Amino acid sequence: MNVEELARKYYPTLWDKQRIEALVAAGRLSREAADAIMAGRSAEE
Repeated sequence: MNVEELARKYYPTLWDKQRIEALVAAGRLSREAADAIMAGRSAEE
């Protein structure tokens, strides 16, 4: 399971916005994927 899949699985129940933003800052998650995850949609939309 990669970071994006984990973020989709655990946001917002276990991971909050700060955790997602930290992954973006660390270069582990793209900004587009983070925005899609936090908006509750798939990255393809």
